[in-house]
Amino acid sequence: MHVLAFLMHHLVAAAGVWWLLLPIIIFGTIALEDVTIALVGILAADHLVPIPSGLIALILGIIAGDSLAFLVGRLAVRHPFARRIIEHDRIVPVRALLQDNARITVFITRFMPGFRMALYSACGFFAVPFRRFLPVSILSAIVWTTLLFTLSFWYGFYTIHELGFWRWPVLALILSGFFLFGHRYWKKVTTVQAEPA
Repeated sequence: MHVLAFLMHHLVAAAGVWWLLLPIIIFGTIALEDVTIALVGILAADHLVPIPSGLIALILGIIAGDSLAFLVGRLAVRHPFARRIIEHDRIVPVRALLQDNARITVFITRFMPGFRMALYSACGFFAVPFRRFLPVSILSAIVWTTLLFTLSFWYGFYTIHELGFWRWPVLALILSGFFLFGHRYWKKVTTVQAEPA
């Protein structure tokens, strides 16, 4: 919660200074993607963040975060411990998922909060070509960011007077629901992949 409070404070403080606002949104997106998108959408509804620069900063932050996760996976292969993990039974479903359907898996994972870092690192780990990974990452970032930003904007616009302070706990519940849905879907997909044909 300290990270969220820190992020919220700095987003509001920098709202009037565009050159300060953009890096804060970019770094916030790398650290807490969905939370930052939701916060920026609500702050845009409150006229504290300009819509175009907020959206651009969010998308740039997501692409940077995805690329960083991919790089971490690629570098992990060089570590002896990481190489031993590749052969582990629990990793087989993820490897099969990426080898058979890398593009669709990367795209769908964008909509499952809590699993992007692991799966995008796995893309680097299992040598999915970056030229195949990056375009899907960009496309999914644009779709997801625009969707969540728009929903957050309208949520912020309609709840500022209706819910007041309570719009923040309600937002936390909604984001938690996304996370739980993504977790259940991920378990289902990896279980299906792990079952013998």
